[in-house]
Amino acid sequence: MKARWKPIVIGSLISLVLLASFPIIAVAGKLNADEVKQLVSGNTLVFRVVEGYEGGRKETRYYDANGTFRQFNKKKNKTVKGKWHINDKSELCNITKKRGACHVIYKRGNVWETYVKRPDPTSPDKHILTIEKVLKGNPNGL
Repeated sequence: MKARWKPIVIGSLISLVLLASFPIIAVAGKLNADEVKQLVSGNTLVFRVVEGYEGGRKETRYYDANGTFRQFNKKKNKTVKGKWHINDKSELCNITKKRGACHVIYKRGNVWETYVKRPDPTSPDKHILTIEKVLKGNPNGL
């Protein structure tokens, strides 16, 4: 008598392995500290603010390799200055006189998405910005 259960068991085991790997695939796009530095240092980022934070508004920010950034604020018609660094969790941290935040960055196709941690560890991270373009240097003179 042939063992017909073997293909079913093998197929089930393969399915379990594939299902268990989905969380790894979901976070595979997270940038490490070197990738974050390569993305921002000495470059200009064009990003779109997501809903809830004046959704849809586009911003351009130059990240100088010396750890400072400059961004033109259209609303107030002035340049906002701040400092940036990458923390030990590979998060990009931006600090101005008024506020600061650290962002986890994920590569999603041709864009990058930034997320901030919520105070409640059971809540998912909050999507804040979508980086749509990375320009070499400071072409806008910020």
